[in-house]
Amino acid sequence: MKNILRTTLSTALCLAATAFAQTANAISAGTVSFVNFENRTPGVYGNAEAKEDFKRNSTDGSWWYAMEKNNGENSKIVYDGEEHGNVLQLKYPKGCVGPNDNDTPACAGQIIQPLVKVADTMWSAYDIFFEDGFEFLLGGKLPGLCGGKCYTGNAMPQTGDGWSARIMWRKDGNAVQLIYFMGQKSEYGDDFKWDLGGTQAQKQFTTGTWHRIVNKVTMNTVSTPGNGDKNGRVQTWLDGELALDIDTLRLRDYDTVHVDKFYLSTFHGGSSAEWAPTHDCYIRYDNFTVSTDSIAVTASAADTSETCGGENCGSNTPGTDRITPRAQNRATVAPVETYRIDGTFVGRKNTLPNAATHQLKSEKRVKVVR
Repeated sequence: MKNILRTTLSTALCLAATAFAQTANAISAGTVSFVNFENRTPGVYGNAEAKEDFKRNSTDGSWWYAMEKNNGENSKIVYDGEEHGNVLQLKYPKGCVGPNDNDTPACAGQIIQPLVKVADTMWSAYDIFFEDGFEFLLGGKLPGLCGGKCYTGNAMPQTGDGWSARIMWRKDGNAVQLIYFMGQKSEYGDDFKWDLGGTQAQKQFTTGTWHRIVNKVTMNTVSTPGNGDKNGRVQTWLDGELALDIDTLRLRDYDTVHVDKFYLSTFHGGSSAEWAPTHDCYIRYDNFTVSTDSIAVTASAADTSETCGGENCGSNTPGTDRITPRAQNRATVAPVETYRIDGTFVGRKNTLPNAATHQLKSEKRVKVVR
């Protein structure tokens, strides 16, 4: 029996390598970064793992911290179930406000990722799950795109040499886009509500359910160097519905400034004590994607945004799911028994039927992991 298992796993491993390559090719040619944590086993997710997964450009201006602080409690890989598999879980410690760069406990996690490819139009997406008991309080930061000097905090852009368009949760889970740009009203960036300019109800994050965020940033034109045009655009979809579309932003004053970083900076705050959670809170993340191609979204109605084009967008028929290529594959997931190379049984879960799996004569599918 052991010999049969070894032979089967050896064959599966060879086929898995081919399948992995096919899956990689299936991802859009415009994909700049994709991290879904299926290459990781449950446990501490440290700086070394983050550096491997969040690929960066050769200048390596990236940095990580908090991923290994608090005795490894801040950042872990956990198994979420058949649909999402392994995901990143970040801890938001009791009483912790702001990124807390130099102190312990550090708040949640921080990664800035200089992208291997820059562009004037860039899409990003990720799945997010606020665990039961999460305290929204006054608000907190979530990942987003930025460029140039990547202004955040109270560093207000003065010369159009940088910008940022991160996401925040506010009181009661209200979702907003926090944008730093030329002409902003607040030194801490301006909030843009996810209510489609007041034409729909304010979007909210809720606990105990997975949300899907898709973001698109288009840089403004620069007719006169040093004085950019006010036509930069930021669009956001939550769970398939367009929630934000603002196209009057002066994000840059020079055409040398692009979308060139993904900024995973997340914490409660603000800076004062009233922002701090009264107990440890947790958020789970999955499927971080950055792409120069459109990232289709799940829609319950026809696409009227005229922003999604190409083969990834699917149909505009009302009720049609328009989701990322990987999520489309999830619709046809099949049960798979997962083994390590040494034959150790890991578990049974759903995964892509054509990726990294081998179908046995018994019609079972197996997946081999390291």
